[in-house]
Amino acid sequence: MNLPPPGETNLLRIVSALRDVAEGATNALSRTDVALSTSSETLIEARLCVPGALVVPIPLDAGAAAAGIFLKDTARGFFVLGHAPGGEGRRVRFEVRRP
Repeated sequence: MNLPPPGETNLLRIVSALRDVAEGATNALSRTDVALSTSSETLIEARLCVPGALVVPIPLDAGAAAAGIFLKDTARGFFVLGHAPGGEGRRVRFEVRRP
């Protein structure tokens, strides 16, 4: 999704951005799937992550959903998800959004 700048006056660009939002577009910087570690936190490298970024984790299976996933920390190039310890194979999809 391309967001027009705050001073945009071209009505076609503004309408295009509104259409993107209405159709479910996102301003996510990156999106991928990862496996949670067996310990109580998982460090995930995300090249476009910065301090204060909004990371949205989405569990992809019952094990991940039961893990109680939460965002523990964000930094330049990575973030950390906290969760309950558990077995291997728990999958999570995430989006990194602008702060």
